[in-house]
Amino acid sequence: MHNFLKNINNEIIVVFLLYLAFLSIGIISYKDFGISVDEWELRLHGFTNFIYIYEFLFQKTPIGLLSNELIPKLSDYFGTHGPVFNLFTAFIEFFFKIEDSRNYYLMRHYINNLIFIIGNFYFYLLVKQRFNNWSYGLLGSIFLFFSPRIFAESFYNHKDIVFLSFFIICLYYGILFYKAQTYKNIILFSFFTALAIDIRIMGIVIVPIIIFFTYENHIEKNKKIILYISIFLILLSLFTIIFWPYLWNSPLINFYKVFKTFSDFGHEGYNFYLGSYHLSSNPPWHYIFVWILITTPVLYLFLFFCGFTLYTLKIFSNIKKYISNNIFKQLWDDGTNGEDFIYYILFILPIFIVIILNSTLYTGWRHLFFIYPCFLIISIKGIHYIKNKYFRDKNLLISSLLALFIGQIIFGMFNYHPHQNVYFNMLAGNKVEKLFELDYWGLSNKQAFEYILENDKREIIKVGSAGPISLENSKKILTLQDRSRILITTNLESDYIINNYIDWNGDYKKKRYNIPSNFSVYKKIYAHKQIVSSIYKNEKN
Repeated sequence: MHNFLKNINNEIIVVFLLYLAFLSIGIISYKDFGISVDEWELRLHGFTNFIYIYEFLFQKTPIGLLSNELIPKLSDYFGTHGPVFNLFTAFIEFFFKIEDSRNYYLMRHYINNLIFIIGNFYFYLLVKQRFNNWSYGLLGSIFLFFSPRIFAESFYNHKDIVFLSFFIICLYYGILFYKAQTYKNIILFSFFTALAIDIRIMGIVIVPIIIFFTYENHIEKNKKIILYISIFLILLSLFTIIFWPYLWNSPLINFYKVFKTFSDFGHEGYNFYLGSYHLSSNPPWHYIFVWILITTPVLYLFLFFCGFTLYTLKIFSNIKKYISNNIFKQLWDDGTNGEDFIYYILFILPIFIVIILNSTLYTGWRHLFFIYPCFLIISIKGIHYIKNKYFRDKNLLISSLLALFIGQIIFGMFNYHPHQNVYFNMLAGNKVEKLFELDYWGLSNKQAFEYILENDKREIIKVGSAGPISLENSKKILTLQDRSRILITTNLESDYIINNYIDWNGDYKKKRYNIPSNFSVYKKIYAHKQIVSSIYKNEKN
């Protein structure tokens, strides 16, 4: 009993210190990142829903609305996703009268990272209960936090990272519901699944999987299982409608509209991929696989390969048993009562959905970030196997090896900061800029502005762009005084031109962003050893 209590105390202390460190890193880092290309539109999305709700409740338009944009009606502007995060931040901005653009974007970055850390804690709980060992839960949370691209985007990616975080939470409660159909688990699973769906409609993928395996595993022993599943579906539908104002007037029709838009999103930009431009609406079938392979730390990839291979072999073995015995449940007989099979399916199925539907994909694999927790659980299954097979009595040795590899990842992230969003592992090769997109978010514009402002003391500085990313939006993260000194102009009129080497229009429209001959390279901005942006200076000035 004494050892049990001691172990519990150790867990609480270590977990508390780890998440205190995560929070501290977030507080130290959140001001370092620029504005991503999506953020202005997502803020607008939040205020569109905020006004709709305000007018619905009070029959009048809110006074003193602090948004400068022309805010459309919700019926004309629903986006491809729900407003959960954007509505929440719009309310904070309105309620606390946050007028300065730097302040409201920094607020959004901080809250975004805080949500990610909460989701990370649920990942700790999910892994802990899977392996019945809090040390593995700790390892899972470290893997997730110290994933370079995930870390960077946890500050400014208000769709994919927020969805990833809520998907972890609903997966955690989904597993609890799968194991025990209590009313508490039903309510929490339906509530958080609705929030996930109301961030990205792809969240619905978890519903048929959990329901199917819950039904198959419990129908013989629990005659009320159909009742519990029905209650879950009813609550899920209600919560989904409540948290998504666009669905209030016509839930089924409007949900179908959004789902149809998701499966056939009309984005006609281009991806720079493997050295050539591809329409984002028609990506190569291997697009996702390659991006996962080159942007995930090699340690996690190696462990995933071990875990995935072992589990795939187990499935083939189960298929043979099923053919011999014709017992359907043997297909997911894996020693975890089917839990690992759920993670396996949730990793594979979304990838094949986007390939089969030929879904629009652009700027990396961020649209599928939500499968990353299942990827990491399979990776931890790999380390679990390696430890039991080769390091059974060598805990110190394997812990030291893991600490060494993770330390290397952290050191690499430190070198990339604040541009972990362009992290590539060694599998991408030495000339990634000739094969893949780098700063497609336009985040390095912040560092470019800051360098220009620091080294040019003129009251007004004219700046142009060599790409399609809006400098007007990028400069909103600067202080009011610095913003007043920057005047965005055409390239011919400018003192400086910022080039982050991104062109969503492909080769055929590059002339639109030509750099005049009287400009020369003034400063190169690096992420580790990769050039993410260059500043050109007008030699006539």
